[in-house]
Amino acid sequence: MRHYRAAMRLKELDLFVFDLAGTTVRDDGFVQRAFEGAAQDAGLRTEREWLRARMGWSKTKVFTDLLERNGQDRGRAPALVHAFEAHLSAIYTECPITPTDGAGQAITALDTAGVTVAFTTGFPRVIMDRILTTMGWSERPSVASNEVARGRPAPDLIRAAMELAGVAEAERVGAAGDTPSDLEAASRAGCAVIAGLGCGTHTLEELSRHEHTHLATDPLHLVSQLAV
Repeated sequence: MRHYRAAMRLKELDLFVFDLAGTTVRDDGFVQRAFEGAAQDAGLRTEREWLRARMGWSKTKVFTDLLERNGQDRGRAPALVHAFEAHLSAIYTECPITPTDGAGQAITALDTAGVTVAFTTGFPRVIMDRILTTMGWSERPSVASNEVARGRPAPDLIRAAMELAGVAEAERVGAAGDTPSDLEAASRAGCAVIAGLGCGTHTLEELSRHEHTHLATDPLHLVSQLAV
């Protein structure tokens, strides 16, 4: 793990890239339930911790690995992604999509500071659009996992968001997420701020074992650190 980078301030950033589920949108086990439901429908054996370790990844990659783990045809992965989408959509119908604590205030603070806010996700675009529309964030730059060659922990999602926002220098970019794969993607993209948030699938103690520049309980706590 590299040493912490020098502390950043909001005025030094042009773009901040947030993950969705577990970071800016509440995930009370919803994503895990959707994974398990799709796997069960397909007769695949899975383990909770195995899936948890892959949170934030492209869902196609997760199901490809799960099929291999079960000795099944990798070509079934797209069908499993569709099943996952159906399960998650049903869950979101039962449980309204809501922001994590401080997400709205953090985005407002970044807007006020002149920092563009963008979103990335391990979800396909169809799920991402449902979340963004519900939250009123549709007009902001966003990149879904099925729109890049490689999902997390590769840096492709963040780099695509930078291109959409017209920001060329990673030293002017911050990124935040609730999983180790979010942190690794931000590190590989060269982001100036690599922030782990403890409002999702992983605790701050777990995230602290991975490269980061900031750890915060929620988005607003993070922005308050950057504003100091």
